[in-house]
Amino acid sequence: MKNLFILIVIAALVAGSCKNSSNSKTADAQNLTLTVDSFLVAPEAWAGKEVVIAGTVSHVCKHSGKKLFLFGADPAKTVKINAGGNYATFDIKYEGTDVEITGTVVEDEKIDANYLNEWEAEIKAQVGDKDQKTCNAESSAISGQAKADSTAAEKADDPYAKVNEFRSKLEKSGKPYIAIYAINITGLKEVKKETAAN
Repeated sequence: MKNLFILIVIAALVAGSCKNSSNSKTADAQNLTLTVDSFLVAPEAWAGKEVVIAGTVSHVCKHSGKKLFLFGADPAKTVKINAGGNYATFDIKYEGTDVEITGTVVEDEKIDANYLNEWEAEIKAQVGDKDQKTCNAESSAISGQAKADSTAAEKADDPYAKVNEFRSKLEKSGKPYIAIYAINITGLKEVKKETAAN
């Protein structure tokens, strides 16, 4: 009987130790702040989870105020933040400021073959495929199939470049669509930049 009591006490201590360790891990995860760059490495890993992400606001949608975009080291790589809850809209004053956003990661958009076909049709309607011209290094106009054979620098003005980039990614993925992830906001905190002491 005495041995049974000792075993019960040991089991209780081990269970308590495991529970404290688990709580500690949860607390650490809640205190983790992602950067835009670390988030973009594998956004699907965070799907459905609440995260805190730090970055600089590159743009606030002026028409609706319902979206803002954060960037990290590279201003061309951004994460979309959707308004909601206490943040019905975002103030334009946030552009250029450093912030920490708390929110839930969601699959915001699905880019599949139909989406890309519609996107390409919109571009054609706007620019007119036959009138679209791009210049090569010698300042000669190139168009149509010649664009496909041009260098990356020559493709810089190609209005179809993003569509083609997504087509390539979709084909390489072997999946029916590419998921674009965003964060539905629940909290926003401005972060003051630290200045170096002289």
